[in-house]
Amino acid sequence: MVEKRRKTSIFEKLLLIVGFLVLIMGYFFINRVFIAEGYRVSWGFLQTVFLWLLMVIFIIMLAIGEDIKEGILLQQLDEIKGLKEAILKKNR
Repeated sequence: MVEKRRKTSIFEKLLLIVGFLVLIMGYFFINRVFIAEGYRVSWGFLQTVFLWLLMVIFIIMLAIGEDIKEGILLQQLDEIKGLKEAILKKNR
């Protein structure tokens, strides 16, 4: 059985870029907050880290959802093509 490879969509490419930007900028800003707080863990620092992690998790979940959606669409397309071929063979 030949494994089909699908192309990445523009949305997935943009999501990858945004994800990297969130990771890099978030780490940079968290580092600045930590330095500004005097190298202490404060409530504001914990809130910043928690919100950053939530954004990272959200981007990962969005990427997984997009991948699953594309896989389902390709599978449905293959099933429709199979049904079409079966109907055409039956009508001959």
